[in-house]
Amino acid sequence: MKPTSLLAPLVFLAALTTVGCSSAPPEAERSGKPNIVVILADDLGYGDIGANGGTVIETHHIDELAAQGVRLTDGYVSHPVCSPSRAGLYTGVYQQRFGFEYNVAGRDTKVGLPTDRVTIANMLKDAGYATGLIGKWHQGKQRRHHPMSRGFDEYYGMLAGGSTYIDSRLPGVESWPERNAPTVRGPGNAIFDGFEPVEVEEYITDVFTAKGVDFIERHKDEPFFLMMTPNTPHTPLQATVEYTDRYKHVEAANERIYAGMVASLDDMVGALTAKLRETGLEENTLVVFFSDNGCAGYVNGACSNGRLNGFKRYHWDGGIRIPFIFKWPAGLPQGEEYAQPAISLDLFATFAAAAGSEAGAQDSVNLLPYLRGENAGAPHEFLFWRAKPNLAVRWGKWKMWKIEKSDRDLANSSDSSGRLPQQDYSWDAPLGHLTLLYDLSRDIGERTNVAAEHPDIVEKLEREWAQWDAEMVDPAWPAQRSMLQAIEGQTVQLYF
Repeated sequence: MKPTSLLAPLVFLAALTTVGCSSAPPEAERSGKPNIVVILADDLGYGDIGANGGTVIETHHIDELAAQGVRLTDGYVSHPVCSPSRAGLYTGVYQQRFGFEYNVAGRDTKVGLPTDRVTIANMLKDAGYATGLIGKWHQGKQRRHHPMSRGFDEYYGMLAGGSTYIDSRLPGVESWPERNAPTVRGPGNAIFDGFEPVEVEEYITDVFTAKGVDFIERHKDEPFFLMMTPNTPHTPLQATVEYTDRYKHVEAANERIYAGMVASLDDMVGALTAKLRETGLEENTLVVFFSDNGCAGYVNGACSNGRLNGFKRYHWDGGIRIPFIFKWPAGLPQGEEYAQPAISLDLFATFAAAAGSEAGAQDSVNLLPYLRGENAGAPHEFLFWRAKPNLAVRWGKWKMWKIEKSDRDLANSSDSSGRLPQQDYSWDAPLGHLTLLYDLSRDIGERTNVAAEHPDIVEKLEREWAQWDAEMVDPAWPAQRSMLQAIEGQTVQLYF
């Protein structure tokens, strides 16, 4: 392994590009090709940022993005866990179209994002952009699945779904749970510079920030697409005292460390934004900030999905509705909220339009005219989710979730979260489904099931979902991760 170290002091950036309608002049002609910066957090909750009502963790730089851009109140991802959600993001199509149904869960040395799928990076590279990815990949570890084989010119980060942040034995490091806190990295969660593994001693979020700042400096004279995908605040919970000391008043160790991890993420946003400002690129840089799914219930209350019900792994909105912010001073209004449902799949078409590319993706909608108020309609009539045999649909104010009923004993699950032993599970539902229907206009927390009162809505959503599902393919590999949950007195089984 070759050693690596921080390349530059932390500075600020956050930029992303959007897309225009084919009938209008291309965005690239209207304002010059904007740079595009994506900051994708890992397991960040809807309520973890101040702009969404969070009060525990100070997220000044993320909140500034919202104040200077457009905050989506109803922004979604296409799956409630990391790897499938990212597969949809990178391709702009529902990942069920190519079988990426469940987490790769240790199978990423054999499977990954299909090589016949065009990625956002492929599209923007063809449009003349320098492309870089810094952080988590989680789309396969084989060379053919590597980011630099999928459209990225540069890569620095982890191919796995997570990694140690820093050796927990070092002074000034806090970890939760403290017992068996991670120390050194192994081959399975190594950090890579391009195709080569490297040794990193510093706190990895700080390293990623410095790499992002350096990327902007090196490519400031050409259009660039930078994807920042830090693994924070995904477990293991680890932070240095530089961040946890800001939350000395928080007594619970898990809550204090989690807050410190989000603080490191916020500092990343600030550093990138500052670098864009310093280089004169801020005005014409599209910055998009969001999370790959909702925050995790297994961090024992350290995170917040705000008023939303559920967590990562669930198709309640706490698992799939995420912080979602667009900032582009030259191309979008400032200080606005957008309340129509949109989804991470839409970034493909949005970026294509901003870059002047004619490339498209089947399920992706250019959000620019909607965020500007030029189109008063909704980008999507329906949004769909599937983790076979479970499914969900959103239609306007209505949200339906159908979950497999189970006769398994909840008391015999392997941990307090209801997690079942890891094995290959079938995607049949022999006992049928529990049907949940919510009116989000009155019940944003999805607490009151109104399926019995609105059988016509249930029937319509089942019909629409069946039509969508007929276009999808079977999962390319079975679910190996599953959990039990008691909902309305019924034990149900979730797959991820």
